[in-house]
Amino acid sequence: MKRYGCMVCMFFVASCTSQENVSDVADQRTMYINDECYDSATYSLADSFDAFMVERQEELKILRAELSAENYEQLDYALRHFETYWDKLTNERNMACEQHATCQYIWLKNPELQSSNSFCDGTDFEYSVSRAKMINFFNDIERLQLERTVP
Repeated sequence: MKRYGCMVCMFFVASCTSQENVSDVADQRTMYINDECYDSATYSLADSFDAFMVERQEELKILRAELSAENYEQLDYALRHFETYWDKLTNERNMACEQHATCQYIWLKNPELQSSNSFCDGTDFEYSVSRAKMINFFNDIERLQLERTVP
């Protein structure tokens, strides 16, 4: 009986130690992902987009008196749609970045994988595409301007 109790105790200690290691690894991975994907430098484009949209909303308010109610609603809807689409692109970028950072973390933590420089090529490509979509969309809408037509 004493032997059985000792084995249970060792199993319990091993389980707890293993659980701590799993938790520690998960925390390290989370910190790595946060450092790679959510540092302040990655949000400069988002800040530019937000500032751009505030400017467009202000322009629309100024033009409100000169627009029909229908035209105003259409323009307001379009601006809100741009913001919704931007949020979708941001979420896609964040997910792609997290997948890529996870792949990089696995690659860094496993020396046997480091002989393959192409291990994370797929996630790198997806992440690059998601960033390119954001930049292209921002460049496209940045060229839009609300203009008055003089009769």
